[in-house]
Amino acid sequence: MASFEEELSCSICCGIFNDPVLLSCSHSFCKECLSDAWAKKRAKECPLCRRKSSKDFPPLNLALKQVCEIFKKEKSKQHANERALCDLHQESFKLFCKHDDEPVCVDCVGSTKHREHKFCKLTEAIQEKKDDLMAALHPLKEKLEILEKIKQSCNSTAAYIKNQANQTEAQIKQEFEKLHKFLHQEEEARIAKLREEETEKNQMLEITVQNISRKLDSISESIRSIENEMKAEDISFLLSFNKTKTIVQDNMQAPAPIPVPLIDVARHLNLLKYHVWKKMLSIIQYVPLWLEPLSAHPQLSLSEELTSMSYSIRGTSIPANPERFDLYVFVLGAEGYDSGNHSWEVEVGYKPNCRIGVARASVQRKGHFSVCPKEGLYTIVIRKREFYAGTLPEIHLDFRKRPQRIKVNLDYEKGEVTFSDPSDGAVIFTFKDIFTEKLYPVFGPSKDSAPLRICPRVVTVAN
Repeated sequence: MASFEEELSCSICCGIFNDPVLLSCSHSFCKECLSDAWAKKRAKECPLCRRKSSKDFPPLNLALKQVCEIFKKEKSKQHANERALCDLHQESFKLFCKHDDEPVCVDCVGSTKHREHKFCKLTEAIQEKKDDLMAALHPLKEKLEILEKIKQSCNSTAAYIKNQANQTEAQIKQEFEKLHKFLHQEEEARIAKLREEETEKNQMLEITVQNISRKLDSISESIRSIENEMKAEDISFLLSFNKTKTIVQDNMQAPAPIPVPLIDVARHLNLLKYHVWKKMLSIIQYVPLWLEPLSAHPQLSLSEELTSMSYSIRGTSIPANPERFDLYVFVLGAEGYDSGNHSWEVEVGYKPNCRIGVARASVQRKGHFSVCPKEGLYTIVIRKREFYAGTLPEIHLDFRKRPQRIKVNLDYEKGEVTFSDPSDGAVIFTFKDIFTEKLYPVFGPSKDSAPLRICPRVVTVAN
């Protein structure tokens, strides 16, 4: 064996050939060794016989490479078998000690170390360990499936972000077309900010996808490695079992929730015309608040100015981000209030059903919940053209008029939310409570196509 190993050894590094190349003189060397030797001497000649090489890039000696690989495998197997001997008695392992969780030879059974221990056959121990490992593999494969689904979700979100960016750009351009030519610079600046955020969000998403891909590769490689280990039927499986199981346990941590980095559309579109026209020192229509698209139920369609909403059956899927209502057809205002006195008017027109009011920042967004003050919602309801206070149970309000607009007034310090008819100030209903967190305007246009609009105010932009 020793002489055969010498025949398979590179005369430069004295190790078994690694990617051997064949010179015209019939001598072979490791590809890297020969390259280093030629680089040092600056002469392309055989390191043994000094004969000049006729080729700058000698071909691989494929036959020799294959023999070397077979030899390395046999040698590795031989080392493994040598390890499969009892260190104390130099005997082959025949049994498995359940108490010490290790293979033992026959002489070990009667030794002091293993006295009164329970033993079993190696084949039984191997099968038991394989069953143990198989059970540990199951949750790991489940985690792999979860990560695959998360990755698919991230890819879908990337497409949605692109769609968001394109739609927002179109809206920005449409608004700027209504303005004078000298405002073109403002238009470009806003689009640049939008694209900057799009790039930022996509970079965040790309990093997330890359991290998931690396984790997927790592787990897949671990699974392949473990499954290969389980194919072993000899003692080498037992010797590597603890190390293999450690690999499984190291990958058992549940995947953390993946944040969804959607574009902050409201920041780009809120009061767009107001902020631009303010530079012109003109009189404009001012809407006191705007809607938050990230909170809107998937079936709600918001206007370009984010000041009106209506129910519509969309054909495109919307990401189920944490801020979004998924059962109740609600949308929040983009700005919350934790002090002061604030009011706004909502045009309800002749809608037969709708809901308006305020909601706590912590209001539940997913699934079913009671729409009442206890759950953080202070609202009134129009149902079949009748008024109700959104309490639990609801209170029917004897308000015979049917105003086209409803005014909502929030007095945070007094803890009051008042609904009234803005035409004559007649109060419809007042909630009283102690507020401890931000309150946001909330709108529920119900499942009909008639829109619900936030009414503008006329203000003078002074210098």
